Amino acid sequence: MSLIKFNWIRVRKLIYFIRNNPVATTFIIILILGIFLPMRCPTFKGYSYLSFSEIKDDLQMCLVTRRPPDFKLCPLVSLDLAPFKDVNRIVNETSLKELPKKLKILPGGRWYPKNCSSWQRVAIIVPYRNREAHLKIFLQHMHPFLQAQQLDYGIFLIEQSEKHDFNRGKLFNIGFLEATKEPDFCCFIFHDVDLLPQSPQHTYGCSEEPRHMCSALDAFRYVLPYPELFGGVVAFTKEQFSTVNGFSNLYFGWGGEDDDLYERLNAKRMKVRRYAPYISRYTALFHKKEVPNPNRHELLKKGKERMEVDGLSTLDYKILSSDFHPLYTRILVDVDPK
Repeated sequence: MSLIKFNWIRVRKLIYFIRNNPVATTFIIILILGIFLPMRCPTFKGYSYLSFSEIKDDLQMCLVTRRPPDFKLCPLVSLDLAPFKDVNRIVNETSLKELPKKLKILPGGRWYPKNCSSWQRVAIIVPYRNREAHLKIFLQHMHPFLQAQQLDYGIFLIEQSEKHDFNRGKLFNIGFLEATKEPDFCCFIFHDVDLLPQSPQHTYGCSEEPRHMCSALDAFRYVLPYPELFGGVVAFTKEQFSTVNGFSNLYFGWGGEDDDLYERLNAKRMKVRRYAPYISRYTALFHKKEVPNPNRHELLKKGKERMEVDGLSTLDYKILSSDFHPLYTRILVDVDPK
């Protein structure tokens, strides 16, 4: 009885302290979280991943038609690449303008190695609106990054007009269909403009299963918050993306389309592939939080039911302009031309 009374006294003292010292209490909570969150194991939520030595057997090969006279295949994974590299967030405008000539980038942001044939042709699809500062950092970082891996690639910027709320999923679908109009693109990486890979060893290619590429994000202390997270940067082969009918076209505003896509994978019994956290590290560029989609939860409830009639098969859009820029292909679209 005395022990219970003693504990109750301690509880009352704690409640009194919290009520009368809100600032100190908040500081203590933040301090505790700052100490213990980094100690969480990357597998805390129970997901599996591939190590660097296993990547070579996981990547899918699809030969392209561009072959030099003395044809040989580029290595699937380069062992010479550094395991980690800092992301430069400061744009050198002069260097950025000289980048196409320096790196011999073709119009429209295309490039392929001249001394070997890449094992995949990769389309980097970026949904975009009013993020010029992020775009410059993205281009400055990604072109040298992709060339170091000897990839045959193209960067597609799918820009949405100002007429409607932003529809990220639909822009990805549009980018996929427009990129497939060119021959040989067989791997499609759907990439937010504010996320940048930190490990050059993180090969930008497609796997046996759809791949969640940015599973270790600095904003989450390089820990996957929950196993169902499937956004930011994801990679699909043409067949994989077509099987799930792409993204939903209905998510106007922020949030929901990634969770919807994950449910489509479940419906088709497709698993998510992830690489080890020390490989799949990304840094996020700061931006103001977007306005959430108020209907996202209701849309998610019936996502599986409508996946066959909501996606690539029912995509409606209008191209307002299409231009080859020195570092990317810009396609300006109206996502709801009614």
